[in-house]
Amino acid sequence: MNERNNLADEVLGPGQDLARRIERPTPAFILLAVIYGSLLIISNITVVKLVKAGPFLLTAAFFTYPAVYVISDIMTEVYGYRLSMKAIWATFAAQALVSAVLAFTIRLPGTDEAIQGSMNILFSTTWRIVLGSLVAFWVGDWMNSLILSKMKVLQKGHWFIFRAMGSSLPAHFVDTGLFNLVAFLGVWTAGDIGRNTLSEGLLATVYELVVFPLTLMIVRWWKKREGIDVYDEGIRYGLFR
Repeated sequence: MNERNNLADEVLGPGQDLARRIERPTPAFILLAVIYGSLLIISNITVVKLVKAGPFLLTAAFFTYPAVYVISDIMTEVYGYRLSMKAIWATFAAQALVSAVLAFTIRLPGTDEAIQGSMNILFSTTWRIVLGSLVAFWVGDWMNSLILSKMKVLQKGHWFIFRAMGSSLPAHFVDTGLFNLVAFLGVWTAGDIGRNTLSEGLLATVYELVVFPLTLMIVRWWKKREGIDVYDEGIRYGLFR
């Protein structure tokens, strides 16, 4: 706690609260949010490619989508729940717009059949997959930010690894489970949905654990660079903050 107070005094002046300073996004936060949104959009485009990694059959999106949660952890840890929710809503809107524009584009009459066929393969999808992707991302990342924010206050800022993993673990399973239910209920068996949810949720959690040392380095550097370390004490955890 003394480290927190010293940071607040150094950046804002004695007695001022870091949480009150972060009402608007900083340029560095905007950069982080853009990367965050870009990774989600990339993941939803590359999800059509299957990759065999040892005994696992994964989508290409597996290598980028867990990074969305890593950046969510960084945003919430440094800037707090309120700004993270702004990034979540902005990314949700961007992904919805991309999905709508792609759906419109592939329905335009093309002059080159090869290009039209390729676009149909890459970008054509059902409304259930689009809806499942949007719902799963929004609920999963909201849960991740909410849990991390609350744990940071309870832990008084110590032991970042426990709140990073403790927030991501349930969020990954909820995210994957919701997507599978919305997109594939009635198409896959209940057993297939359960197995896929379990395997992808576990693998995504392992992914985050492996990259955690890098996440920790980035968080420490980012806090020092920005002079910001928000604690969400006494805030209202609304969905539209």
